[in-house]
Amino acid sequence: MLEKIIEQLRNDRPNLPNKFSIALGEKIRQARNEAKISQAELAEISYLKQSSISRIEFGLRAISSEDILFLSYALNKPISYFFPKELLFERSKEEELQPLEKELLMHIRRLGDDDLRRLIAQARALVDLEESKFKS
Repeated sequence: MLEKIIEQLRNDRPNLPNKFSIALGEKIRQARNEAKISQAELAEISYLKQSSISRIEFGLRAISSEDILFLSYALNKPISYFFPKELLFERSKEEELQPLEKELLMHIRRLGDDDLRRLIAQARALVDLEESKFKS
């Protein structure tokens, strides 16, 4: 699933705004409003132009990793704050797992590498099948 999202982003990159740039812009606007600062103030703190902040917030400007680093500092937010959750890999604490997930994890830990690879391939096929149901 993550691979499909990345591929879609790669294909949409020259076409701004896209889903990612709009979502990112909304997160930046939300953080700026929480900080109670104007676009001009954010621009000064983050070493960007006010017009760039405006275009970013509307998803009309691509943003570099340096821009995100400066914005993260200026808005006092972790870098991960700016990315959609489906693009982040976060390891869940075992106590947060549902009972079926715990059971699956218990069995997975007993498998060798070859069996794990086969299981991962089957899990991907199941996810792809589920996703194709929603597209139809």
